[in-house]
Amino acid sequence: MTNLTASLAALVFLVFAVHRLVTTRGGRVDPAHRDVAGFALCAGTAMLLNAPAVMDSLDRLLPSPDAELLLTYQLNVAAAAFLVLIALTIDPPAAERKALCRRRRIRAAVLVQAAALGLFLGAGVTTVGASAVAAPGRGWVLASYNVLFAGYSCWCLYVLAQAVIRQTRRTPPGSLRTGLRLATLAAATAAVWALWSLDDAAANLAQGSQGLGEDVVSTTLGMVTAVLATAGATATRWGDRITAPLRRLRARRAHKNLEPLWSALYAELPEIALDPDAAVRRPGLRRAEFALYRRVIEIRDGSMALRAYQQTEALTWAMEALDRADPAAADPEAVLEAAVIAAALENKRAGRTHSGTPDQHRRTPTAHLETTEDEAAWLVRVTRALIHSRVVGDVLDRMRDHVAAGTESSGRA
Repeated sequence: MTNLTASLAALVFLVFAVHRLVTTRGGRVDPAHRDVAGFALCAGTAMLLNAPAVMDSLDRLLPSPDAELLLTYQLNVAAAAFLVLIALTIDPPAAERKALCRRRRIRAAVLVQAAALGLFLGAGVTTVGASAVAAPGRGWVLASYNVLFAGYSCWCLYVLAQAVIRQTRRTPPGSLRTGLRLATLAAATAAVWALWSLDDAAANLAQGSQGLGEDVVSTTLGMVTAVLATAGATATRWGDRITAPLRRLRARRAHKNLEPLWSALYAELPEIALDPDAAVRRPGLRRAEFALYRRVIEIRDGSMALRAYQQTEALTWAMEALDRADPAAADPEAVLEAAVIAAALENKRAGRTHSGTPDQHRRTPTAHLETTEDEAAWLVRVTRALIHSRVVGDVLDRMRDHVAAGTESSGRA
């Protein structure tokens, strides 16, 4: 099992590293691409060296198994160093400080590599069977070596996670934001993976030795980290292919949910239909997003055409009815909009125009309507209020009484 998980994790990292290097070769390449490829190459090679089958094959090439242990740890430290360089690209400092920060982080990585090498050589590690054993009385030196690796790795992951989280907050929904979230999960998993190595430090202090290679838990954490990191780094390539069907399904559902509001407007204002034939058909998945866009426009056109029939009293009645109702049982913003539309439609049927228009600021939704999806979500709320709200029903009853009273007055005159 250890052999399989270590090999799979290494394969994921190495294939991604090679792909990134091939696709970015030639011309001026963003250093971030090299940093990402460097991380994947170092991490993948380290995991490959830890696979039992590879360790057995390398016994004849390396002077001793403890040399392989040193090489593996140095590769992992190098992979961690690439992470803090990636963080500078994700959330860069001021232009004049970026180069300085990069040099400082590279110097810190070199110092950690040198300190780790010194500690490993100072521990006097030898190989006894399947274990790496420190010289007598130097178990604490080997433990310091493992703690240095875990501490430096966690610091690098913390710096990367901070940069990713800040960038995620500034990124609108989409494949890039999905990739950033996956990168955050990868960093969290990698931190657990790094901390898992502290069991070696405990064994160093207690017994002065540690096992060669990785256990099943460590290689499994490595495989999960590899999958999450690779998925996050390539999300912009595969994200649209996965999210497009979901967007179309959401668009088709929103199109259906807007049917009652659109039908009410279309019955009185058939001219709002941009394509009368398509308007009465349910769109297929491929056309769902365009159909939703057209439906939102048609509803907005209908609302604009009803302005001549809007009545200021309708908004007042709706607010009074909301005050009497349970606030938790209603969507006040959507209810006010639905009540104004329903009252205007009643006036349109009666042929009664009005010069006053209800205060738009008191009906504007607090949510920002920047995209078609935002507009559709808002209008779906209005549609639900139009169908289900008792407040809208109360306003309609009062409007009908008002229309009837006005008709009787004009008849007597």
